[in-house]
Amino acid sequence: MSKLDALLLLSICIGAFIMPFICKRISIPSAVGEILFGLGVGLFFKEVFQQTSIIKYLGELGFMLLMYLAGLEIDFEKIKITPLKELLLYVTMIAATVILSLGAAYVYGLPAIYALIFLTTAIGLLFPVLKETGLLEKDTGQMLLIVGSIGEVVSLLGLTVFILYYRSGFSWESLEHLGEIGAFIVLAYIIYKLFRLVVWWFPGLVRPFLRGGDPTESGIRANFVNMFVFVALAALLNMELIIGAFLGGMAFALIFKKRAEIQHRIGSFAYGFLIPVFFIEVGLRFDIKDFIDIQVVVMALVIAFLIFAVRIMAAPVLLLSELTLMEILLVPISTSFSLTLLVAIATFGLEQHVIPRDQAASILLAALLTAFIYPALLKKIIKTNELANHE
Repeated sequence: MSKLDALLLLSICIGAFIMPFICKRISIPSAVGEILFGLGVGLFFKEVFQQTSIIKYLGELGFMLLMYLAGLEIDFEKIKITPLKELLLYVTMIAATVILSLGAAYVYGLPAIYALIFLTTAIGLLFPVLKETGLLEKDTGQMLLIVGSIGEVVSLLGLTVFILYYRSGFSWESLEHLGEIGAFIVLAYIIYKLFRLVVWWFPGLVRPFLRGGDPTESGIRANFVNMFVFVALAALLNMELIIGAFLGGMAFALIFKKRAEIQHRIGSFAYGFLIPVFFIEVGLRFDIKDFIDIQVVVMALVIAFLIFAVRIMAAPVLLLSELTLMEILLVPISTSFSLTLLVAIATFGLEQHVIPRDQAASILLAALLTAFIYPALLKKIIKTNELANHE
């Protein structure tokens, strides 16, 4: 490691430490501040970053952990106890969002990746918003998490399909890759079933996966093993590693119901360093001048608007549910700030040359805008209507 590499790593570590405090004072998500910090650091270390590999490696590891935690956050138990009618309506709303996203990309003559951008849903930022407003433990908050979770699974499936289409188009190679994906799903299902069987026969084996605080931190070790098993399977089957990490987290969430403690410990470790490094690294990939181009700004505003618009147009499906009009309004707003996955798509598009640099900058700027605007709007509506207190 050269001296400049060490200075860059030190700068990133300092940023990862101080940005949460600064972001809390100015009321913005930490991820937004970390990306902006990366942009600032890039003014001084751009050439060093392009030549060094350690930051990119740490960022990729943080990205995998982010996706693993995204899978781990999905509460399948709540989805299972949701009435079938309501669940079908939520799925229908997500399906309508997908169709409308494809339509919006077609009407505006945009590349296929934009349909993925418009439909992408993630619940990473939704948790703190619901917790802050007191809605997390209420029925409305749980409903928003269930809809968001379904949308997140669909988004990851959409990302997988897009990667397949980008690499091979409609060809025999695509069919072969679909077979590999099918093999991956079958292997994941077999692993899931075998583990459930082992846990049923030997319930004591569950403890090492869920235990935290012991000298060896066996729970964290077990989760890392689980994540890298799925990452390795994805690599062997020519799939994106982040898809493997996400499915690994989902498999863990399916098997273990009482995982709050270990989930908190892994989240503390990941969000404490590696995930901030990923967001800072994303900022390092761009120049500040990429974001002051008027065309980039206008495109970012259009993307941010269309992300919300396709959800508003899909929301009337929920009129058939037992939700109130106010709750129906909250659904499109709460699913419109998918910062983590939007950043992931912009990063993938730029790395794989699917989109030019200015479009990647527009997507990233749109991700930042949605993380500012829609959470604030959600908080305002909840506070104005005192939803948390009425339930």
